[in-house]
Amino acid sequence: MYDPSSPLLRSGAAPGGVPQPDAKARFAEDRLLDAVVWCEVTPGETITEADVMERFGLTRAAARAALTRLGYDGWAQPLARLGWQVAPVTGALIGEVLAARRIAEPALARAVLSQAQRDEVARIGAMLDAVSRQGETGAVVTFRHFVDEIDGTLLGAIDTFTARHLRKLWHHSARITRHLEDATSGHVFQRNDIFDLVRAVTTGDGDGITAARLALIDAQERFFMRQLLKSDTPIAPGSGTTRRSTPDNAATNGRIT
Repeated sequence: MYDPSSPLLRSGAAPGGVPQPDAKARFAEDRLLDAVVWCEVTPGETITEADVMERFGLTRAAARAALTRLGYDGWAQPLARLGWQVAPVTGALIGEVLAARRIAEPALARAVLSQAQRDEVARIGAMLDAVSRQGETGAVVTFRHFVDEIDGTLLGAIDTFTARHLRKLWHHSARITRHLEDATSGHVFQRNDIFDLVRAVTTGDGDGITAARLALIDAQERFFMRQLLKSDTPIAPGSGTTRRSTPDNAATNGRIT
């Protein structure tokens, strides 16, 4: 489900939601990336310029630029005369994303927040507590939006380089999660770490922030493993010998950048 209001997703639009002329190309690129992250365009799917034009209301030039950017950032690769294939979700990719996050996320413990920001996190935490008691499907979307607000606040309080790297890792994690979830059977990932994170942020407990983030990564790893073990998708011959990329060379192999 696409959520354009998520603070973790970039936007090329001006206030009011209408992209200005000099931002239209960026808006197209961001819209297509958001569609990939939210699995509107599914992992492994092949898409063409015509597909992108029709599905997202873009001009041919904007669609071409957006697909090219998707390829440059490692989210898709061109297929001769067929279009662009969106990077699949693989066990190797999952392992690399989680490993990179374990290295990068402790940086959030160094986030410098004002008292007003801490008070806002506390307010969001209270709303999360209320939403978590609801059983409706819409409550999951609302809960995740509030969680994104907290994560976005932390990203904005650390150095720009690390924040950009973490944002990409979180995009990968979000895509993997949505790809593996099965809302119809109730197999939806729960952010049970968030209340420990709220307490740590509001009290300025750096060690607590690190502990909450690492607990989240461990929980996601367990969830991914459980869902993969339920998958009926066959493993392709020779897949066990495919070269695994690392976060350093990922940009050229459809991996982390």
